[in-house]
Amino acid sequence: MPENAQKILSPAEHKRLAGIRHPGQARLFLLGRYLLRRWLAVHLAEDPGRIPIRIDSRGKPRLARPGWHFNISHSGSLLALAIGNAGPLGVDLEGRRLDPARILRLAHRYLSDTEQRWLAHSREPELDFIRLWTVKEAVLKAQGGGIANNLQRVQWQAGSHRALFDDQPYRLYQYTLDRAWLTLAVAGTDGPPPLLLRLPDLPFDLEIGGPQPNLTINP
Repeated sequence: MPENAQKILSPAEHKRLAGIRHPGQARLFLLGRYLLRRWLAVHLAEDPGRIPIRIDSRGKPRLARPGWHFNISHSGSLLALAIGNAGPLGVDLEGRRLDPARILRLAHRYLSDTEQRWLAHSREPELDFIRLWTVKEAVLKAQGGGIANNLQRVQWQAGSHRALFDDQPYRLYQYTLDRAWLTLAVAGTDGPPPLLLRLPDLPFDLEIGGPQPNLTINP
């Protein structure tokens, strides 16, 4: 991790970092906020430590000024960061492997009857469940209202590049990563395709030793 990584965090971010007990989760939180602030600093021509990021009334981190949106997700040792100015966005990364019994329990609790029937006839229920779950979480993260009591309200047809939540359309971009699945949701029906970047593509130096996590940045 860069030696100065913590120096550019806000007081609120320092407090949140101090409250994360799991070392791996703390590292991913720090890395995500460091990459976010460094990337925005390049494009906004501002000091990365002074870029104002606030938590809105629904608990979603946002830039204090309009125009840019971001979202971060991680699973295991993988990290995804989405940044854009084409509308609200959400990203969800899932690398867990779920056994059939747990998939059945989650589907019964959170999915609609139509979705449960679709999964029941799937040839790859584990993969299809993860695809559907990441769509729902990415859309709800873009919308900003949280997943509580909202998962069934996200409408998606398997294979579609669109999803709906309360009649609001979202564009979907889905990717297979190393033993994981990633979905990006962007509000609206039109916009530029995502630009995928990994660590060597970043417009600034990054001093990270050891295995490099996957990184996705979407403008």
